[in-house]
Amino acid sequence: MSTLTALCLFLLLVNKAIKKLRTKSKGGPDHIPPVLLYKCALWLSPAIAYLFQLCFDSGFMPLIWSKAYITPVFKKGDPTDASNYRPIALTCVLCKLMESIVKDQLLSYLLFHKLISKHQHAFIIKHSTATNLLECANDWSAAINAKKHIDVVYIDFCRAFDSIVYSKLLSKIQSFGIVGNFLLWLGAFLNNRSQRVCVDNCLSYECDVLSGVPQGSVLGPILFLLFINDIDSACSCNSTLKLFADDLKIYSIFDPINSTNSLQVSINNVCAWAGMWQFTINVRKCSALHLHNKIPSDKRPYFIDGALLPDDNSVTDLGVLIDDKLSFKGHINVIVSKAMQRIGLLFRGFLCRDITFLKKAFVTYIRPLVEYCSVVWSPRLKKYIDVLERVQRKFSKRIPCLSSLTYKERLARLNLLPLELRRLHFDLIFYYKIFNNRSALEIDQFFTFHTPLASSRNPTPFIQKPLSATNCLLSSFRYRSVEAWNSLPLPVQYSTSLLSFKKALHNTDLSSFLYGSTFTALSDFKTIF
Repeated sequence: MSTLTALCLFLLLVNKAIKKLRTKSKGGPDHIPPVLLYKCALWLSPAIAYLFQLCFDSGFMPLIWSKAYITPVFKKGDPTDASNYRPIALTCVLCKLMESIVKDQLLSYLLFHKLISKHQHAFIIKHSTATNLLECANDWSAAINAKKHIDVVYIDFCRAFDSIVYSKLLSKIQSFGIVGNFLLWLGAFLNNRSQRVCVDNCLSYECDVLSGVPQGSVLGPILFLLFINDIDSACSCNSTLKLFADDLKIYSIFDPINSTNSLQVSINNVCAWAGMWQFTINVRKCSALHLHNKIPSDKRPYFIDGALLPDDNSVTDLGVLIDDKLSFKGHINVIVSKAMQRIGLLFRGFLCRDITFLKKAFVTYIRPLVEYCSVVWSPRLKKYIDVLERVQRKFSKRIPCLSSLTYKERLARLNLLPLELRRLHFDLIFYYKIFNNRSALEIDQFFTFHTPLASSRNPTPFIQKPLSATNCLLSSFRYRSVEAWNSLPLPVQYSTSLLSFKKALHNTDLSSFLYGSTFTALSDFKTIF
């Protein structure tokens, strides 16, 4: 590629990256505000592209780009303990622009050659916490239906992002076939970094960064994925490993009567991998979960470095509480309790009773609590459907000008859909994504299609559902909304875009698939749609 061609390519990529800038964010150590680059992109982008080309060709980074302001973000625990804060790096805007360009090219290369582990669900297009949990829940519900047991071990790494050794990371990057100027620039990006803590515009002394990828940077997450990518090789053939960045779980499905369990072997291999790459396992935060239909006669013990892992009846996995029966009733109770507390806080903390203000507050701060990853845990039993619906019912009842109206009338005034209907929409939207390759989930792992004979009354293929199965399997994402999907008109199922599918879904009557006591029919809501 000629220098002129490369420069033109950089110019296109710079313009694209500038359009993605968050103009309201603060500038970094270079004190260049993002809004300046955004407003003056037409004049500045050629010079920026030339600068980026020089840096890339020489494997060089300006010294100011290696500096960062650290903002401590509280995680949980004792707020007076500095270890309970996550260090988020605020870097230079120009550096972020180049990182964005490098990240897009690097990720395209990795995905095209299928170099990233299929078990990793973080920072990758079409992947999310939902895809991670759905793959696990699908395996677990099918195993419970087959009267098998599942043992899951959750492993926590201590400050994984901050523990990466640069020399070892660069060697791993090189093993992916990344060499030449690209590797040189990545080495310049990682080495000779320094940082200062910034709190209330007060800066600490500057100190050198000796290890770890900068959290809050654009390129840092992808570099971390490359470092942890080969951990799945430590998993034995009878165990399965799932990752979301550094959140690791290993599970094994086995017959409780006569089988061997290789899960402990996989745990030992992961410990050996961690020792080799200088990762520390926080044994106090590791745990084991035993999933089953009935109370097992004995639970297999699991150890990390000789320490016995505690057996928990429930574990919070990527924000969803998983219990040993895979019923999610504990998760539903927790999120409903939190949502009710926020409703009380909203009405006690604000004197304003304007409908528009209260609706926006509910949609922004309360409703997401009871809808996060609902495709994983959405209930099929009426009692849990009603418990969840009570959140929106209570909120709308506390608005003074609506308190005398029925729940249906209150929703009509607020222009809100029932929570049960929204969860059904989420299921069907995820079905559509899977069928149209907009999700990392594979169709064959979740759905079985039946194609009737051409001479039949309705020869259209439809999703099959088992005639008999446990409630755990029937209430899972795999089968929970199958009848609703099969009932959709063909023009809706074969919508040309996700946006058109969502619009068509809102105009489709799905009242016969709602089981809560609040709504037996939704004909009154057609005006809302």
